[in-house]
Amino acid sequence: MSDDQCDSESFDDLEPEASCRRGRRKPKTSRSCRAGLIFPVSRIDRFLRKGDYAERIGSGSSVYMAAVLQYLTYDLVDIAGNIAIGAQRRRIAPGHLQQAVSGDSELQCLFGEVLNQEKNCPRNSPATSSRKGKKSSKGLRAPDAIIA
Repeated sequence: MSDDQCDSESFDDLEPEASCRRGRRKPKTSRSCRAGLIFPVSRIDRFLRKGDYAERIGSGSSVYMAAVLQYLTYDLVDIAGNIAIGAQRRRIAPGHLQQAVSGDSELQCLFGEVLNQEKNCPRNSPATSSRKGKKSSKGLRAPDAIIA
């Protein structure tokens, strides 16, 4: 989301009564902009309502959840970025995220066994994986008889 959409300085010039009389309205601002968040409040609200978590969902619950998710993401990426810099890398790899979670006790409590399950999953065996350069033999048929 760009900063232009969330600027409130452009609205200071318009008077509320004068703008309504002329038929002009303020441009719509998203709930994320009003809350000062980057994470999408409306999308989280839609997921909460469609998820059957409760019969009634308050209007502030999606804003609060978006703020919590944004904070957790910022914290995790910040720690993983420091680990990547320490390893003299410019990009965050999945291993850096795992190290960030295993190094922080609060994140480890939160994520639990989620990131540790990847070690238990079997890797693709070489027999089942396909290579890009390998030609398939579906179009080729073995000759039934050699014609002399």
